[in-house]
Amino acid sequence: MASVVSVQETVDKLNASLPIFITAAEVENNPEFTKLLFALSRTLTEDGLSRTTHSELTETKDSLLKQKEKYLEAHTVYSELKSLIMEQNISKNENVPSPSTAALYDALSSAISSAEAVHYLSFTPEGSDEITLLGLKQEDLVQNDSHKIKIQQSFQQNIIPELESRLRAKCELLVNFHEPSKDYESEGLSFAKAGQLPAILQKEKSLLQEERKRLGQDRLMRDRQFRQYYQTLLQSLESLEKLITKHRLQSQVRYDKVTTDWLAAKCEAMCLKIRVLQNQLIRDTYTPETVAALKKIRGLLEVAKEEEERELQRAREALQAYESVGMGFEALVREYSALMIEIDNKKWALSELRQSQDGIDSLWSHR
Repeated sequence: MASVVSVQETVDKLNASLPIFITAAEVENNPEFTKLLFALSRTLTEDGLSRTTHSELTETKDSLLKQKEKYLEAHTVYSELKSLIMEQNISKNENVPSPSTAALYDALSSAISSAEAVHYLSFTPEGSDEITLLGLKQEDLVQNDSHKIKIQQSFQQNIIPELESRLRAKCELLVNFHEPSKDYESEGLSFAKAGQLPAILQKEKSLLQEERKRLGQDRLMRDRQFRQYYQTLLQSLESLEKLITKHRLQSQVRYDKVTTDWLAAKCEAMCLKIRVLQNQLIRDTYTPETVAALKKIRGLLEVAKEEEERELQRAREALQAYESVGMGFEALVREYSALMIEIDNKKWALSELRQSQDGIDSLWSHR
């Protein structure tokens, strides 16, 4: 029992540490292969990657995640600024803004356009600073320092608070979508939840990944149990078949004898039943009146039979007499047959002639 538990633990450990599925029978029958799998499990991860490659992949993913976060932060601010400028341009058609506000948003639009142009200067795949778009430099697109400082102060006083307010409202909207807040929650508490939302989402994502991993392990466990149950069922069926075959051979002779005796008794009973039915049929068919009528019919048939036998005897005697005449008798018979045929033909011709004459007479009588 202890060895069975040890083998099963080995199987579970190998299946959990490597992307394989191995059974207890394979572990028992291939010890050297099992040692090789243990050696591989010390250098490979559960995904089949080497531990060095897995470490490098993890570092690369972390670096990519940081770069992605920086890009998303910049892209969020950029998208919100573009949206702010678009809304301002749309509102110009309804309400004319003040000159300072119009100048502020024009400066913002110009600054964004300059930043976009600076971003597109380097168009080579290597990102070299020596070759730029149209030969322009960054200094050609950036405004002078005094004007830049003045614009930044205007942005700090007007644009940034508006941008923060819009982003804060969207963060609160995301928090309410993730976890609908109650009416009595303060705005500060809702914004604090927005600051914790990335960590909460990351935690939920980790929980989902763990749950998915657990489901995969449960699936492997279910498949292993199914195979074990299937093997056990096959073994049970094989043992049951052996037992049935063994006991059946032992009792087959006695079973055959009993079956034969039963069939013989059944056949005898059927024969007796048929005889009884036959006697009943004869009794129902031949009543006293029927027997008397049959006896009378039998007598008449016997008389007719005797007459026919006497007639047959006379015919035989006549035939013998004719045969004693010789070959001339046969010629006379043929001549007689020919004459009878000729007489019949002439009778038929006369009858046809009479019918024709009668038809002609009837026609003349009608005229």
